[in-house]
Amino acid sequence: MSKIVYTGLESSGKSLILADVAIRLLKRNKKWSKQHGFERLLYSNLKFSEAVELAFPNQIKYWADIRELRGLTGVDVIWDEISTDLSAMKKAPLTRALNRWLRQGAKQGVEIYATAQEFHDIHLDFRRRVHIAYQMTKVIGSPRGGDKMPRVGLIWGLCLKRELNIHPYNELEPGYVGIFPSAFLIRKSKTEVFDTHQTIMSSAELPYEHIEYVCERPTCKDLPKHMRIQHR
Repeated sequence: MSKIVYTGLESSGKSLILADVAIRLLKRNKKWSKQHGFERLLYSNLKFSEAVELAFPNQIKYWADIRELRGLTGVDVIWDEISTDLSAMKKAPLTRALNRWLRQGAKQGVEIYATAQEFHDIHLDFRRRVHIAYQMTKVIGSPRGGDKMPRVGLIWGLCLKRELNIHPYNELEPGYVGIFPSAFLIRKSKTEVFDTHQTIMSSAELPYEHIEYVCERPTCKDLPKHMRIQHR
């Protein structure tokens, strides 16, 4: 799979399952390195714990700006809160360079694992490229800590994971694939992969594209200036 999204409101378990996925990817990439002799990197906008960085040296790269991802090949991408960068509120199409990279991710060996509070929060250009989306729901468990909040002792919990029907997707009445959800256990080890309280800042806005339109008919006069050049 090339693009997988985990959705859910705050404290629903989506960042924890992303941590679980990240560790599996790092272990897989380490195995591939020994078996096949190439290094596959994992790019993340979440900071891993020091213990994870020591366990997987030279396998993790951090990114903060979407332009750092454009053009990468043969990598895994952890993209927490993807809608902060690719928001559905932005009606203009994504730039051609970014769209081309997203469209050709599979053939370029790029896998993206992202989270968002709602699937329809994500820009339509990206949603159309997603292979699988899951909805996470926390059923029971210990409270989530935070800044100037009591320390959580025993960390435990149970989340449910259901695959969303995204082809087609109806945000007013979202459907699901299959009848029964799968269970995902919250354990302390998952909370120690990276700090799930990190604030994810949106990257800088993508630059405008310079596009010139030229009529191919030899007899056609120059187009008016306002039709000749478009910035977006």
